[in-house]
Amino acid sequence: MERLTTNKSVADMSMIELAHNSCYADDERNARYRDYEMEMDARDFARNLMVTLAKDELPVDDAEFDEEILDNLTIDPFSDVRGLIALFYRNMWSMADLREKLKRYEDAEEQGLLLRLPCGIGSDVYIIPSKVNCELNILNLHPENNKVYHQKVALITFTEKGWYMECDKDREYATDRILPEKMYKETWFLSQEEAEAKLKEMEEKDGR
Repeated sequence: MERLTTNKSVADMSMIELAHNSCYADDERNARYRDYEMEMDARDFARNLMVTLAKDELPVDDAEFDEEILDNLTIDPFSDVRGLIALFYRNMWSMADLREKLKRYEDAEEQGLLLRLPCGIGSDVYIIPSKVNCELNILNLHPENNKVYHQKVALITFTEKGWYMECDKDREYATDRILPEKMYKETWFLSQEEAEAKLKEMEEKDGR
């Protein structure tokens, strides 16, 4: 997936890139606005708007500024420009916060540090025998063992070769059964319907 945040200078950003990165947070977590012509603190942007559009002034002190903005957010933005400026400022700092959080995720993904799992601890999983075990159950006259087993994820372990899961009942009874990443949707599933469909597919292929 193409990333939305960027570390490029404004001059090197496309219009789309600038749209996603025009608001950002500085090292002190202050929201800032930038475009091809200017860059400034979001509070100063709102102060300038207030002077230009409302012929009024917002407080210079940041704490007092925030209090007045909070009050102005109760004003109808369609009837009073002060409400519109407060809404615009709120959107700037919220965009800055969202941009910084998304950037951390996208940086981690590029560095191979972000792993997407299909489920988490406590998730329901539905397990069926492997193809080999399914055939052995038939040969050993225990076809009743070819069924769907419901458990909950109790542990997820990460290794250099991937990740695997252990379930509550397997850990309780020390069965040593694990659910490896590569067998997802082969022997374990997140819905009973998928598990039953896969088991039926194996049985049909074996002519049963």
